[in-house]
Amino acid sequence: MVIAAALLAVAAPAAAATPREPVGAADLVEVSEISGPTLSPDGERFAFRVSRASLESNAITLEWYVGSVDGPPQLAASGGSARVDGAGLVSDQTPIWDKDSKGFRFLAFRDGEVTLWHWRDDGGAKMEVRNDADILDFAVSDDGGLLRYTVGATRAEISRAQTAAYEGGVLVDARVDLNQAIAGGVIEDGKRVMQRFSGPWFDRKSLLWDAPRREIFVPSVGATPHSAPNDQFSLHSASQRPWAAAPDGSKAEILRKAGSASLVVTRPGGERIQCEAEFCRSPKLLATTWLPNQDILLAFVDEGSAREAVWLWKVGAATARKVAITDGALRLADRPSRCAVTMRALICAESMPLIPPRLVRIDLATGQRRPLFEPNSALAARIDAEAKSLELPGGYSAILLSPPRAKAPPVVVQNYHCAGFLKGGTGEELPMLPLAEHGIAVLCIDPFRGPPGSGTDGTYELARTVIASAIADLGQRKLVDPNRVGIAGFSHSSGVALWAVRHSTNFKAATIGTGQISPHYFWTNAVPDRGFEAMLKDYWSIGDPDADPARWRLASAVHNVEAINTPILMQLPDAEAAWTAELHTKLKRAGKPAEMVVYPDELHNKYQLRHKRAVYERNLDWFRFWLTGEEDPAPGKSKQYNRWRHYRAGPSLPVPAR
Repeated sequence: MVIAAALLAVAAPAAAATPREPVGAADLVEVSEISGPTLSPDGERFAFRVSRASLESNAITLEWYVGSVDGPPQLAASGGSARVDGAGLVSDQTPIWDKDSKGFRFLAFRDGEVTLWHWRDDGGAKMEVRNDADILDFAVSDDGGLLRYTVGATRAEISRAQTAAYEGGVLVDARVDLNQAIAGGVIEDGKRVMQRFSGPWFDRKSLLWDAPRREIFVPSVGATPHSAPNDQFSLHSASQRPWAAAPDGSKAEILRKAGSASLVVTRPGGERIQCEAEFCRSPKLLATTWLPNQDILLAFVDEGSAREAVWLWKVGAATARKVAITDGALRLADRPSRCAVTMRALICAESMPLIPPRLVRIDLATGQRRPLFEPNSALAARIDAEAKSLELPGGYSAILLSPPRAKAPPVVVQNYHCAGFLKGGTGEELPMLPLAEHGIAVLCIDPFRGPPGSGTDGTYELARTVIASAIADLGQRKLVDPNRVGIAGFSHSSGVALWAVRHSTNFKAATIGTGQISPHYFWTNAVPDRGFEAMLKDYWSIGDPDADPARWRLASAVHNVEAINTPILMQLPDAEAAWTAELHTKLKRAGKPAEMVVYPDELHNKYQLRHKRAVYERNLDWFRFWLTGEEDPAPGKSKQYNRWRHYRAGPSLPVPAR
């Protein structure tokens, strides 16, 4: 197998005169995140949000910053406390600028309420709208004179519904999650919040989330009162999409057909101009946008592992120019674009494998980068590691994070998105840089896609074989030790990890962070009318355990525990722990080296900061113990190591998987 590699970055260690403090789990938890910047109407300013995590308070606070295209940003307003969505991820938000570019509006969660705030140059931030219900969404009329906001059930109604459910019992239907604490499955503003499923998979929202929505119209502050809510409200949508309209009526569009793409411009009179540059035919063409006031398009092309190449094409030209490659968060429809496009530059919230989140200015003419805002600069100065970009057969991208100057170190594999800074991977549970600090490499591989019709198990098997091939190649090149390999998984990749240890004896240790498919998983989720059974059929090509026992013996590890001899650590949210209880019990009864830790009041992505630190630290200890034989001498960990030494002393006989 041939692997193409390119050195991404090497962080220089601190000067020898000043001992460098190693990067630890707490550093990863408290990394400040930056949202994509939103450009003002005049194209001269931008606003962005910074999420600051504090282990001391066990909470994330939000701050809004404003900057000019050519100057450093300044703190504008507090954004209140972060809220998490039904999966445990911090909810994102795009602010709406005033027409005169001298202010913007945003929603903030403060004192248990979501209210609408307005920041202005001359007056700072002030609450503009409060309602008895949390504000779910808002819009501003095109002339700036009218606000439209949306609310659902009031906070008092939700509170009464929670009390009634607690005191009178809960009728189990398709919306009730029996794996989550009925009294409340998430903590918000210090209080338990009852949740219900809002779709066929595992999206959750608070009680009464489906109450009728009300739209309320009010005059904006300082505007002339309106007699009726009849103003025009244009959509405030992402500026980078598969299509883009220019002020003169020209439309640029990415067209897809049979695995290829084309970038086409249609003039108001119907003339079509097709881009003939090579990048314009790439199936990895993601989005496009017009350069302000020019007949020039910027296009964004997937480079793997969330990296994007930015191309500049003058409409009609035979060639195009690559401006830069950016890196950072994955491009998602409900998230602000990574880069704001101005006439002279890109303003990008970016991060790289060894560079934590920062804001940079990228000159469109020269491609030169200039940092504008670096909230994680102190951490960046302490990083001492190497990162290489790899291309694996089948078109898969990967990043190899290595201890500096290491020769054939042990390695932990994770198969999921390797977006931006190598903090913890998807789910933020694998302590990548701390592993490198202790002499262990990390191979982070982008998600695997099986051939059509292969089902999830086909994708898992593809993952296992690609991982095995990659490790063999890297071992031959002395970049990793192929005899000391661990595997970690979260969500989809936790299934990959469990499949790998069921079908291979090459892994010396494994960790997973989410629940696993099992009969209990099916029966607690397949209540009629929810739609879960159809989703599972599409995902796993599997029926119910009674009607499809052969498929369940293949899909679920509970039927094949004798094949698992790899030491496996399961650190699970309590909302998913019951799915995996049978597997855990069978492993323990069979004397297998397995351990399960459950975190209370947690969702799919663990959102409580102290839990995240505990997960990082225990995963670090686990892989150090099994791959290098090291133990943390901290007195509080003695019981942990007593258990693990007992596992190591037990029998571990390879058994082929069925």
